[in-house]
Parts: sequence; structure tokens; C-alpha cells
Amino acid sequence: MITRLRHWRLAVSLLPLLFSSRHRALLAEMRSFCESLPITLKPSLIEGLRLIDPRSTRSGTKEFNEDTVRNFADLAALLDRHSPLGLCLRRSLTRYHFLRQADVPVVMRFGAKFVSGKPDREITGHAWLTLNDSPYYEADENWRGFTVMMSYPQE
Repeated sequence: MITRLRHWRLAVSLLPLLFSSRHRALLAEMRSFCESLPITLKPSLIEGLRLIDPRSTRSGTKEFNEDTVRNFADLAALLDRHSPLGLCLRRSLTRYHFLRQADVPVVMRFGAKFVSGKPDREITGHAWLTLNDSPYYEADENWRGFTVMMSYPQE
């Protein structure tokens, strides 16, 4: 319930910005990016990460501040409700791509843990970003307890 309220608050807070054609174009670009993720990741996660890595390309993301880019990436991931990918993966990949374009040196983390902390239970996964080795706008309860299985890029 609290998560849904946070999602609604995010959407409502961004509504005034959508009167700007620049912001609408940014959201449209991010939504298109989110919708393409299942196909991009189909060959393999590593290959998909290489394909979305924006370090060799630049776009108009630099004209927006970091908070705007992050918030619109979160909204784009939320709006892609029919994706076979989980919200944390969509959000992390979208944030990663567009924040990197804006020269924010975030790193993707992929982790796993046993459900309820017991090895006889199923395993769950999570994806999140870090900046300077600290979780980047990620609630503690979302990443704590996960063992990092992979980071991208490995710098």
C-alpha cells in the first residue's frame, strides 16, 4: 500500500512538468526505451547491458537535472505495467541508461537472496544502482540482505 502511494505521489508531482514539450519528449523516449528492454535483453543480460550502455552515445538528457532524469525514468518504468520484466529491473536499466547519458556515473548491481533468509526457500533477485559504492535512491529494505552477483560496468 505504501509503495503504491509513493508511485502515485511521483506521478502527481511530475504532472506539471508534462506541460513542457521537452519533458513530454523525454518521457516518450524513456517509455520507448522501457518497452524495448525485453527484446534487448533476450540474447543475454550481458549482451543487453552492452547494447543499452550509453557511454558511447549522447542524447539530450544533459539538458535536464539529475532529479528530473531519475524521476522520469522511474515513471516510465512504472507505466510499463505489461512488461515481463520486474519493476526493479526496468527502473534500474532505465535509470542507468539515462543517468549515464547525463554523466552521472551510476553502476548497476544485481543481487540474490533466499526468501525469508532460509536456504531451503526459493531465491529472489533484485536490481539497483549505486553511486560511489552507495545505493542510489534505493530504500534500505529493497537492497539489504542481497548478495551482489554482478555489477555493470565493472570499472
